[in-house]
Amino acid sequence: MSRPQERKVSKSEASKGAIMRAAVEDFTRRGYEGATIRDIAAAADASIGLIRYHFGHKSDLYRDTLAFVSEQYNEVCLEALAEAKVSGEVEKIVFSWMAAPLVAWRDCSVVSGGQVLCFLNKMGYESPELTRDVYESHFSYAIHEWHEAMRSFFPGMADGDWLWCLTMLRGMYFNIVAHNETNLWSLPAVSNKVAALQRLADDAVLLMRSYDRV
Repeated sequence: MSRPQERKVSKSEASKGAIMRAAVEDFTRRGYEGATIRDIAAAADASIGLIRYHFGHKSDLYRDTLAFVSEQYNEVCLEALAEAKVSGEVEKIVFSWMAAPLVAWRDCSVVSGGQVLCFLNKMGYESPELTRDVYESHFSYAIHEWHEAMRSFFPGMADGDWLWCLTMLRGMYFNIVAHNETNLWSLPAVSNKVAALQRLADDAVLLMRSYDRV
């Protein structure tokens, strides 16, 4: 059996990938304000002029990189959600969104599944003016679909209770997945993140059922 041929990557695509890879690392580590085009160029072994040519200003590089990884995020999460919905089990639906980037990420040319979660978590601390357009056009789609699938299991939950439970779940989720050394409370990072997410999904469903009034 012949091996499938790998898609040839042009020199331009390769340079853009290297720049975005360096951008993800710098933006995640130092935030938008702390990151610099000069440092990203050095890490990518590229010139500042090349970054300007491909992306424009730093804000454009940030948005373009965020949009690129968000598209991959949507793809793996929606595939996991579709599979989980077939089971009819809400615990699997909760788990599908949280674990998909860790267990089903395929293209690591720019970012790994673990790195994208750290990057997207960092986005939440940036100025809404910087991220809103990308969030609404890319990142939010998979989350919206996941919300709808979950909400159908808890028709009796008041909107305020739903938002509170969702905020709690998101906070615990990102504290598990988006910290490689220590978590938000300076405790050791979770080593088995997938197992922790399974436990979190089960516990979250129990909590939401306690608020469901139907």
